[in-house]
Amino acid sequence: MNQYQFFWETMELCDWSQEGDDAKVLNPVIQYLSQQEDSRIFQFNDLMSELLYKLDTKKLAAQCERAEPNMSDDSFLYSRCVALINGPAYYERAEAGGQKEIWNMEFESLLYVPARAWALKHRKPEEQYPHTAPISYETGSNQEQWN
Repeated sequence: MNQYQFFWETMELCDWSQEGDDAKVLNPVIQYLSQQEDSRIFQFNDLMSELLYKLDTKKLAAQCERAEPNMSDDSFLYSRCVALINGPAYYERAEAGGQKEIWNMEFESLLYVPARAWALKHRKPEEQYPHTAPISYETGSNQEQWN
């Protein structure tokens, strides 16, 4: 596959029989990651951040704003999470601007997967999660794509 293979293979563990309850959909992913070395949890975090960063573009934000006139930086981020939760083919279509329905959906819970997996593994609070991805997924971080 590609450099994101570990991320996509891990995301395939989502339990879509629990659709409607994001925590339950993500539970198998969190359980799996909690059994990995910390470096793998951090790698998942870094890959997720990088994929979200790549969707942080002025063009996609404009698409989002057309679908959701009250769009905020957070709602744009949470909608970008939908592209990741739906797999690589969906992600690629979203990146190309071909998944306009994405902007009416959100999947914020994905952002907390690495910290939750680490906290479960170490039996510590999520707030003590020790890793920060080198690339920010916050809206507007991809400055090259916002000029």
